[in-house]
Amino acid sequence: MNKVRLLFFALLLLSSGIVIYSQHLAAFHNNLGYFFVFDRGEIKQLEYLKTNGHSIGGACMLYKDNRNRLKLYYNGEVTELEINNITDFVALDYLAVYAFAGIIKIIENGKVKTINTHALHYYAEDSLVAFYDDSQSFLAAYYKGKIHLLEDGLVSYPPSSFSCGDNIIAYISNRTGDLMVFYQGRSLSLEPFISESSFRAGKDIVAYINAADQKFKVFYKGKTYTIEDYPPISYKVGDGLVAYVDNTERFKVFDGSQVIDLSNSVPGFYEVQNRIVIFEEQGYFKTFYKTRLYELENYVPVKWKAQWNTIVYIDQNRNIKFFRDGENLVLTYDIVEDIELIRDLIIVNKGLNNYNFYYNGRKY
Repeated sequence: MNKVRLLFFALLLLSSGIVIYSQHLAAFHNNLGYFFVFDRGEIKQLEYLKTNGHSIGGACMLYKDNRNRLKLYYNGEVTELEINNITDFVALDYLAVYAFAGIIKIIENGKVKTINTHALHYYAEDSLVAFYDDSQSFLAAYYKGKIHLLEDGLVSYPPSSFSCGDNIIAYISNRTGDLMVFYQGRSLSLEPFISESSFRAGKDIVAYINAADQKFKVFYKGKTYTIEDYPPISYKVGDGLVAYVDNTERFKVFDGSQVIDLSNSVPGFYEVQNRIVIFEEQGYFKTFYKTRLYELENYVPVKWKAQWNTIVYIDQNRNIKFFRDGENLVLTYDIVEDIELIRDLIIVNKGLNNYNFYYNGRKY
């Protein structure tokens, strides 16, 4: 996902207690239950009655009105999409997707398109949708305006046989048994894959262990790297990186060009969120970001959030602190009820739905 410019504003007395933000959109209910959208600095009322769920992406919003009709908000206009009660819908950074009765529809640049009518299994990511057609037994992907056939003749093909990242799909070929990667519009064969192997996809990256040779390998932007000769104890993928505990219990990260040692012991926990690795080492709260290791605290905060380039947490003094671009700073000394992080946008709930929003060094 590309870094986007986010607009902030402060809202008081929100009835729902939930605010969702994206590239230029936000949605909320006021204290009367009216439904509003914030779009590029302008607040518009869309509904007079409380809605039944919404999802906001980078370019549009999907929501269900009081009668459970699915609607699209895009470029300042509302369009009714379905009168049925659609429960499966999501708006992502680039695409929006909804499905019902095996029918998958995508929204791209405000236009709705049906991409399949017999898919009970699908995965939607930032810029692609992978789906298995149960009627004709094929695996396909929608990417950049086209449907790409990945594999056909897949009778009873299990959903666990493919994994998606923001812009990449890894899958097992039913015909050859190879581990395949669909990336930038074409499929590539990595190597023959046998049972009891594993693979996981992130953005621009697929990490995998082939039980045939037990090596730990990474496909990254068209190249394959062998990063360990033995399978790791665990591994997780993010945007162009892989964090893992190797067979000697050392904690490491592959950042797209090299393997970096983070710790000589198994972390108490570790998470990969987009470009950030967060972990605990001997009681210390640490992060790896842009080739560097940072020690944030000598304890692990009870509440913390991480996305994109930001970590936000409540410290032991109940101050709100955040880490971004190599700096760990106090955000506010206010006593708060909760914190939220949407991409790089920090939302502080001071109680009674009294919100402050922090962006680019300013409070709103």
